[in-house]
Amino acid sequence: MLGIRIISLEIHGPRGPRLIDLDHSLVVVHGPSNTGKTSLVDAISHCLGQPVRWKKAFERYVTKCSLHVRIGANDYLLHRTLGKTGSEIEIREIDQETSARVIVKASKNDPRPTFSDWILTKLMIKDDLDPGEIKAIGSKSGRLTFNDLWPYLYRMQSEIDRQIIVHPGSKDSTRKRLFEILFGLSNTEIRLLDAQINEAQKSRREQEKNASAVESFFADSRTSPEQASAENETLQRELRKTEERLRSARSEVTTWEKHLKLLRGRCEKAQREWRRAATEVNRARASRHSARAGTTGTGVTPSCCTACGQGISRGRAGEGSCDLCLQGLPPRLPGKAATSPESELDLAEKRLGQAFMALEEALGRLRTHEEADPLPTRSVITTLHGQISAHKERLEQLSEKMEQSRKLQELRAGANTAREQVEHLKRSLENEKIRLTNRNMILEKIDLCFHEEIKMMEVPWFNNSASLDRKSYLPLVDSQSFDQIGGGVKAAINVAYSLALLSYKVDPAGDDASQPLLPSFLIVDAIRKNIGSNKKDQDFSDRIYERAARVGRYFSAHPTRGQVIILDNDEPSEEEMKANDFKKIELSYEEPLIPGVSHADTNENPFA
Repeated sequence: MLGIRIISLEIHGPRGPRLIDLDHSLVVVHGPSNTGKTSLVDAISHCLGQPVRWKKAFERYVTKCSLHVRIGANDYLLHRTLGKTGSEIEIREIDQETSARVIVKASKNDPRPTFSDWILTKLMIKDDLDPGEIKAIGSKSGRLTFNDLWPYLYRMQSEIDRQIIVHPGSKDSTRKRLFEILFGLSNTEIRLLDAQINEAQKSRREQEKNASAVESFFADSRTSPEQASAENETLQRELRKTEERLRSARSEVTTWEKHLKLLRGRCEKAQREWRRAATEVNRARASRHSARAGTTGTGVTPSCCTACGQGISRGRAGEGSCDLCLQGLPPRLPGKAATSPESELDLAEKRLGQAFMALEEALGRLRTHEEADPLPTRSVITTLHGQISAHKERLEQLSEKMEQSRKLQELRAGANTAREQVEHLKRSLENEKIRLTNRNMILEKIDLCFHEEIKMMEVPWFNNSASLDRKSYLPLVDSQSFDQIGGGVKAAINVAYSLALLSYKVDPAGDDASQPLLPSFLIVDAIRKNIGSNKKDQDFSDRIYERAARVGRYFSAHPTRGQVIILDNDEPSEEEMKANDFKKIELSYEEPLIPGVSHADTNENPFA
């Protein structure tokens, strides 16, 4: 909202410093080509944090620039060196004798504020151009810097030469967004919605880009996500069916094997019973044989009683003694009477027969069960295992495609969501713009200023129609867009456009609250470029000077409000110089900008 005035510029050359006094509302710097006019403004731009493509002599011989600048009512000295050491700007506030260093470009590793932060704050437009809400969103496209603003303040020669009006190297959307902010055609709510739209569109574009990459993957594999999903579902169903058949077959075999194990256990038990019974029979037969051997009259006394099994001792049989061996009988279990060897053998043989029959029965059942071995089922299990392995192998091959398919679905869903979000935000944005009822009134006032500039300059072939295009905010002259106009007329319209914006800014009818945010400052290099040099062209040039002088006169009445600096090969006519209060700075080959360097493109040694 404030103005900028360049008080002085000091350059440090090979023969010491040179101080150039620029303290005036309207300054004209004139002189032949390559005497340092553009380098003078390059030095101003450099001190104001702008990137510069230096002329050969300036880059070779100048080491440092110091700029005395007034912003509003405060004066500052800006010091910046050339080359790699010029990454910082030293700022000294003259009245308070305070100084600080700021960086030119933002850096993650350097938390210090940038020069853009500093000067936009001093101009009292920092929160409007770069509000904290947009920083919170994280949108870079919604944030603006002093570098974006500078082309509005400096119409450089390359812009005039190339017949362009948009900012070199910047996107048209950035220029339009800045125009709307500077002239009150936008507010913070619109900025936020615009930033949110940009972020949503960025997200949508990123997701669509990734989705396109996934679709290329499917195209290369000669399939589609739908085919891969269908095949995956089919294989999953087949796998479940096969696994169910396998479980059923395994259950059948397991049941058979459990019964086989049970029958084998029974056979082993029957074999043990049979062996035990056979042992008892052998023992009973041996006992009977011994008993018979003891009663044959051979005269050999048996070593044990065949009746009771005790060792034979001499003596008569007493009460409770064995009748055969005459020894005392061992204690008997209750209810169990002594048996003879013949009886024991009969019982043992009976038990042996029973055990044999039980064994035969168990073996028969085992053989019958073994003959029912489910060999077909086992073959089916082997086949099913092969099918399951094949299904799993194919599913493994499909896993990447399925992952890509899921990713594609997510990306498409995300892109659709972002697209819907963008449409919703755009509707909100249009509604918010409709609420700004003064938009048309502002544009109509700027139209009047632009029309006045074109009319008073008496631009050739002008047919009384000059306004701003409502979409691009660029000039429309006699219904012709800016890019349709050619020659020197286009250059004049370019200057008229800048003067119209500045005229609207300094309109005395406006109050401070309604003034645009555009700082009151303008440099034009060069005002007569491409116009011509005959008498008619010179008159046209003087009318352009007169329009610039009109703004300068306003600044003369309000010294803290701003400044106009004009660079040209030729000075204004004598009549124009008398009619207006110009501060003239003349550069020549004898007295160029850099002392000792008479021509910017020569190889002269200034120390010679």
